[in-house]
Amino acid sequence: MDWPSRLKVALGAARGLAYLHSSSAVGISIVHRDFKSTNVLLNANFEAKISDFGLAKLMPEGHDIYVTARVLGTFGYFDPEYTSTGKLTLRSDVYAFGVVLLELLTGRRAVDINQGPNDQNLVLQVRHILNDRKKLRKVIDPEMAQSSYSIESIAMFANLASRCVRVESGERPSMPECVRELQLIFSTNAKGLGMGFRMR
Repeated sequence: MDWPSRLKVALGAARGLAYLHSSSAVGISIVHRDFKSTNVLLNANFEAKISDFGLAKLMPEGHDIYVTARVLGTFGYFDPEYTSTGKLTLRSDVYAFGVVLLELLTGRRAVDINQGPNDQNLVLQVRHILNDRKKLRKVIDPEMAQSSYSIESIAMFANLASRCVRVESGERPSMPECVRELQLIFSTNAKGLGMGFRMR
């Protein structure tokens, strides 16, 4: 998958989560609670749809925290704050979304037990280099043709992913903010490569 296609997938997934988090239509927000790459379905045009709402939680308007004694989801995508406090928020989905962004950037899995003990968790492995352009080149998926991306768009994408996977939920962007940034990143990549198309 080339970089524009990966950006399209990321943007489609971000729009889906932003829609779930928006309470303006029905007065409730929905936390997916098990957002991960395998729950993002793609059609032939790489348009993303979110699936599997078995663990989703309704959040009534005016309530942005749900406290639970039972932490549910998929290892590798867990919000650290949710696992340590039991407090589920919309930003719990943002953390999982950040992990998916890292998978799109690196071509690696969220958790890979075939790696050494220190390299199994993708977030822990790359978090410290996401804002270092020189080191960032080392984690870009080698399967991605270099002709499909501008390093500026890669750096912006990595920065967004870095903020999404922050330990403190209050430091993460909202999903509407992620949508806006991904639209800008797509445009930046197109300009950087001299392409004339725009992301809808």
